[in-house]
Amino acid sequence: MSKRQKKTSQPNIAPAALLRLRLERLWHAPALPPPTGEALEAGLQAASAGLKPETMVGVVLSVFAAAPPERQAALERWLPEWLARQNTLGTLEALAGKGQLPAALQPIALRWLAATGQAVATPSASTASTASTFHSAYALDDEYQAAVCVLWYSNLHRDRVRGFQFLIDYNPPWEGAIKELMALPSKPPQTLIRRFVAPIRGNGKVMAPVSGPEAKRKLLRALKANRAENIRLPAELSRVRDQFFEHIVSLPDLRDTPRITPDQFDALGRTGQSVEALRHFEQTVGRRVRLDNGQEAFMDASLINWALDELDDEEA
Repeated sequence: MSKRQKKTSQPNIAPAALLRLRLERLWHAPALPPPTGEALEAGLQAASAGLKPETMVGVVLSVFAAAPPERQAALERWLPEWLARQNTLGTLEALAGKGQLPAALQPIALRWLAATGQAVATPSASTASTASTFHSAYALDDEYQAAVCVLWYSNLHRDRVRGFQFLIDYNPPWEGAIKELMALPSKPPQTLIRRFVAPIRGNGKVMAPVSGPEAKRKLLRALKANRAENIRLPAELSRVRDQFFEHIVSLPDLRDTPRITPDQFDALGRTGQSVEALRHFEQTVGRRVRLDNGQEAFMDASLINWALDELDDEEA
């Protein structure tokens, strides 16, 4: 047998595709402990070696956009400065300034440039919003609690979405404040809606579609309640502040939509009663509820848990 016959064929993978695979393994894997910033930088440095700047920047942007929100928050602490050290900010600025990036990536590029002190004057820079990435929004309000879900496209092909699902509580001490946030993973739209939106019910009601501006107004009103009731934002919401502004705050306003700045948002995440402590008290001791006649009552946690177990048995 000749040497040519013995030689094992190797897969011919394009460098850009190989970089994408390596970054997805580093940045997306939810089951693994998050790598440190140093490890992420080293992995990106090795994976991008030899690539043209525009190729590397395009892949980094698209893989970042599809990463879980909590990973995005960690990556953004060092990615802009890393790009600056690679002398690729000029490439990023050229792509953003000439409108050569997909609409979903343009706000990210502008944010990274701003983080390194660069400003790009483009026709779309002042209006870059989530209107191009917004997919849908849903809400359920039963006068005791409310759930709000906002979904946006998470990839360039616009066949996958991710989102945030919020719980708002109208009972004391919340009085309409945001109580919980769940970040929804990137999935095909109907899969995400079937798993996380359709099952939510309350007092015979189901989640119903609402416009993006309606969802934004409801959530910013809830933030006003957090401030008024001196209740700190959930830690999981503070960690995804940039995504909240990118995908929700930048949606169009209605006439009476409250305003909030990043500094005001950050202050809500630092001051006030701990939302985690309040939730723990409700789960282990009891909670205050407002009755139909406007009076307050205290419900023991063991009684609530017993009622929920009975309900689960009936539904089973």
